[in-house]
This record gives sequence, structure tokens and C-alpha cells, in this order.
Amino acid sequence: MKTISFKTFNSIAIATIALMLAVTFSISFSSCKKESKEKADTLCPVVTASEVPQVVKDSFAVRYPATSVTTWFNKDSVAFCAFFTISGIEKLAQFANNGSFIKDEIETNQEGEHQDSTGTGGKTTGCECETHTEGD
Repeated sequence: MKTISFKTFNSIAIATIALMLAVTFSISFSSCKKESKEKADTLCPVVTASEVPQVVKDSFAVRYPATSVTTWFNKDSVAFCAFFTISGIEKLAQFANNGSFIKDEIETNQEGEHQDSTGTGGKTTGCECETHTEGD
């Protein structure tokens, strides 16, 4: 039976731990990049006001009089989101293509995430109407 010195054993143990840490770090880093990419892939496209149906703009004007939309989003071709500020509070309102109101969301932090008025916790399918990009 061959024996190894304590110094050799320590060197092997340190190298093994360093390798395990490197693998753990790279897995964590790649999963963060993947999550960020998935989020970026699901953002709703910004559209001009001229691309929003008049019935949607009229519905917005009735619900939020004397308020201007900062940004319109096309939500999966079935709805439109309006980003606007009212009384210093940033909001998103979602309307179906026929102008019917779906929900509104109030910004809850400085990263563009919103709390919705439906009580569903903001769980949505399809693209996300986000108002800020990461790093803003």
C-alpha cells in the first residue's frame, strides 16, 4: 500500500475544492445569464400611438382623463399596454384590442416591476410590458 504525504494530500484537497468552487460559480453565472436572456426574449414590443386602435386610446382617455401615455406596448397582438405617470406614480394599464379594460399595475420598485390590480400576483403568459431595462 502506497502512502502519500500530508503535504500532497493537502494540495490535492485544495485543488479539488478550488475546482468545485469554479464549477459552482460557472453554473450559477450561466443560469443567471439564461434567466436574463429569457426575460429579454419575452418583452412586448413598443409601438407608436398610431399603431394602437382608436377604441383602445379612447378607452384609456375615459379611464384616465387628462393623462398622456408615455409608451404603448403590443401585448401578443391581443392587447395593448399603456405606460404612464399619474400623480407621480408610474402605472401600466392593459386593454384588449376591442378597448375593454383588463387590468392596471402600479410600479412597486425602481426596476420596472409592477403590482397588478387583479390580485393574481402579476402572473401572465406571453410577453411582458416592462418599462425599464436592467441597469436603469
